[in-house]
Parts: sequence; structure tokens; C-alpha cells
Amino acid sequence: MKIEFKGIYGQQGVIEFLTTYVHLLREEKVDSLFLEFVGPEGVGKLTSALEFAAAVNCEGEETVPCEVCPHCVQMLHLQHPDLMLLLPDMDADKWDGMLKRLEPRLFYSPIKQIKIDEIRSVEKELWRERPYSGRYRFVIVANGENLNQYAQNAFLKTLEEPYPRTVVIFIVSKPERILPTIHSRARKVRFNAVSFKDFQQYFETLDLRVSLPLLYRITFGSIGKAKRYVYSDFIRARSIFLKALREVDIQKLLELFKSPSGGLSEGQKKPRVKSEKYIEDFIDFYGTIGRDLLYTKSYLQEFIINSDLKDEIGEFAKSISEDRIIEMLKIYRELPFWLRANVDDSVIPYALIAPIVGRTYQDVFRNY
Repeated sequence: MKIEFKGIYGQQGVIEFLTTYVHLLREEKVDSLFLEFVGPEGVGKLTSALEFAAAVNCEGEETVPCEVCPHCVQMLHLQHPDLMLLLPDMDADKWDGMLKRLEPRLFYSPIKQIKIDEIRSVEKELWRERPYSGRYRFVIVANGENLNQYAQNAFLKTLEEPYPRTVVIFIVSKPERILPTIHSRARKVRFNAVSFKDFQQYFETLDLRVSLPLLYRITFGSIGKAKRYVYSDFIRARSIFLKALREVDIQKLLELFKSPSGGLSEGQKKPRVKSEKYIEDFIDFYGTIGRDLLYTKSYLQEFIINSDLKDEIGEFAKSISEDRIIEMLKIYRELPFWLRANVDDSVIPYALIAPIVGRTYQDVFRNY
């Protein structure tokens, strides 16, 4: 039997680890398993978890996952009865949209928490002694670090007294936010940043109409982020965002936060999937602007990330002091914590603009 993970790119160590455990689980040599998939955002952790689940339950005999048997089709389409997928800030409408596009990251917000009620609903389902139809049932927690402390503590009981024929997978980009008591119970599966060669291989069959080296550079090799940028017209919207910052145009920033295509002219607009990730993407972009401004002022333009916006960043650097750029970077580092505290999204543009008009990091967070 050949095990072939067609959807996993550039993660040879991961493939070898998962191959070993596919054999063990299919031969029923392991009763329960808790894995922690750790690595940068968008390098294939969720895809790998789903392919692993499909391979374990696949009915194929020559190659698994075969991608055509009922177990494979249902698992890879997120509709298998033995798959429990926990996503931050997910509701019925978003779930329906996700099933149509099969792009989970376009529909959930990884800055939102997974609450204790969702954990309790999973635990109720796990009381069944055996899977419905597959060899094993899979509990996959996307952005496991977004389980709040109460939810993580509640999940500990499941990990301390594991259910039979159950595989739990935490997908984690920020392991420092996982409780040590959970960390210690998991087998770590480490994912690396994707090389440009593997990044190129993933996108080579798609008509992206964008420079692949640029896409790789501004997403730091994240395939997941790159797909989202392409779907949402985010690449072109970056120049509009940068102009709005320079001109202190709050209204334009609010339009962009609703949808990147909201900042494009009517002739440019294309029907795109609305993403809960837009705000976080713009905040990440804001951080790279701060970095690029510092490099520009230090005459190190060859190191800037947003190379396609080199001229605009150069003009911006002439009108802003290094002290204000440092305040921009301070706000960039703190905003993710602010968002997780459920601060109203509409105030974020004011925080981003503050350093540009001379207000400090302390001023912003004291007033909000």
C-alpha cells in the first residue's frame, strides 16, 4: 500500500511522520492519539490534518488517500460524520460558504476565541464509544491557541482520559499561548516555512496575473495567505491602504476593512469571497510598512518587503520621523491582543493613523 499526500508541499519530515502513523492507525496499533501541528500560518497544517484523516479512514488498497472513496470525499469536503472541526468565530452561514469553496481560512477569523461551549459540544459527541463509519474519528482544532483558558482547561479532561479510536489534532501557529499541561501531552509535528520552489509548484497551474516572487515575498512563503491575497484583490488594495495612511483618510481605511475590493474602482472589481481575515491582513501589512520605512530611511531599500511599492514608501519616508515609525511598530505589536479582547473593529483605523499624526502608543491605548 502506497501512502501519497498530494496536498502537502515541502514538508518532507511531516510526510514521513504522518506516513508512520497512518500505518499504525490502519493496523489499529494505536487506540488514541493527540498531535500538535506547529508552524507558521498558511504552510499546510490544516490541509495535512485533513489528508491524514482521509488516509487513515480511506477504503483504498493500493494508494491512500485515494480521494475517490466515500471516506476520502467526505473527509476532504469537511462533511465526514467522524470529523469534528473547530474553527474560531464560525456560524452556519460561514460554514455553508466554506463548504462551497472548501477554503476554510477565507471564512473564519483566527483572531477570535474558541469558547468553552464549543468544547463541551465536542465532548458530548465523543461520549459515543466508537466512530460512526470510519476506523477513527478526528477532532481538529484550527488555531488551537485561540481556545481561551477556560476552554483549554475543559479540554484537558478529554486529553487526560482519551476516548477510544479518537485522534485529536491541535493546529497551532503561536505555541506560547497553549497551556503547558496541554503541550506536554501532545506529540509535536513541526511544519517549516515553504521554500520558493514548493511555493511555485503549488501555484504554477493557476493564472494568478501577479508576480510569484512578489507574492512569496509579501506573504513570507505562506500558501494560505497567498491564496487569500489573490482571492480578495488584497495585493492591489495595499497601494490604496498605503495612500490612505499617508493622507490620514479614515473613511477609505474603513471601506478597505470591509473588503479590499471596496477600495478599487468599479472597472477593477471582481466578485470575491468576503474574508474575516481582511483586518488582520491589513494590520500585518501595516507592520511591514513600518519595517520598510525604517530600511528606507537607513538607505537599505534592497531589504524592503513591499518591493512593488518602493516609490510610494520612499515618498512616505520623507514625511515621517523615525520616532513615529517606532510608534507604528508598537501599535502593530499590540493590536492582535486588542482584537482578541473584542474591541470594535471600527476604531482600528484611528489607532493605525495615530502615529502618523503625532500621537504615541501610550496615547492610543490609554484612550481606548
